[in-house]
Amino acid sequence: MLDEAVAVGVAAFCETAEMRAGDEIRASLIAGGLEPWLADRLTVFLPLAYGRRLLAGIRVADEFLDGGTTRLLADEPVFAAAAERALTAENAEIERIAGYSSEVAAVVQALNGGAQPGDLALGPVGLGAPLPEAGTGSGGVPAPATVFAHWMAAYGVPLDGEMRLGEATFRAALVAHPRPTPDLVVAQVDFAVDHPALARPWMVESCAGVAPTWREAIFQCLAMFERAVAYPLIGTLIDREAAGEHVHWERYEHPGGAFEICLGAQVDLFATEPVPSAEPLFDRLLAALREVPLTRAVHALRFFTAYEKTRLMTNEVFLDGEPWDAGMKVAAAAGSPLPNGMVGVRLFAFLLPAG
Repeated sequence: MLDEAVAVGVAAFCETAEMRAGDEIRASLIAGGLEPWLADRLTVFLPLAYGRRLLAGIRVADEFLDGGTTRLLADEPVFAAAAERALTAENAEIERIAGYSSEVAAVVQALNGGAQPGDLALGPVGLGAPLPEAGTGSGGVPAPATVFAHWMAAYGVPLDGEMRLGEATFRAALVAHPRPTPDLVVAQVDFAVDHPALARPWMVESCAGVAPTWREAIFQCLAMFERAVAYPLIGTLIDREAAGEHVHWERYEHPGGAFEICLGAQVDLFATEPVPSAEPLFDRLLAALREVPLTRAVHALRFFTAYEKTRLMTNEVFLDGEPWDAGMKVAAAAGSPLPNGMVGVRLFAFLLPAG
């Protein structure tokens, strides 16, 4: 849960060209649906954790002053999650967020005054007002992995605590993007599955959601994954019967051997009128796929195209999780499914070796 919350906090600190006041960042987090207890902790502990990446060699305190109470930083899960993220953060992210650290500011002032780094020792950071009591829920940023696990259980395919079922292992992680407008957030959830039958390990599919709050945007991602990918995934790798009528099966003849295709539902985006079936494009992609050597493993095929006034804006065709150039040429030649306006089409399928 807190990894996702920290990702949202990082996006809030970094989403503008110029640094904003901490109160503005907190307000932005709350506007995105975060509960105040989580927004407060992110605005306090992200700068502290990131600042310490820049303070190597300087002694720092293990405690902080929460109002009039001394507390251990190790007892604050948000600080621990922020410190873990800071370990692998890029320099631009570190520099931006560390710029809000009172410890960094104090060290810079001391060094400018002639102090030596080895002589410096920082006392506990003091908060002007005590933090509100931490909540017990997600704080407004639901963990995609937890929601996905609940969804799988509802369809009779429960995952264990390690997100595994049989030979399949799953992952779901949030990528928080900067706001496109002050009223919207952009969440991307990267779903990954690993299974010995797959042609490549750790097939990754990404879905995006745009909404006023992070909760809504994350659930949009999960809804898109459910419709387009989850059912074919279940039907191919776990339980054909559990996928039920949510998928379409058909036989596909390939020079390397016959496959069964497990096709998910077509997902239409942006359009305000009915979108024609993408089957003709999918059939052309399957025809082009006959020129590609395929092993007797499970292969994944996905395309997503988006047009604005018939102008191709997005052209993604992936085979086994990798861009497929020949497929993108086929998709580009197909043209827009609608003559006007914006329209996006997404379709996903697994190819299972026929017995």
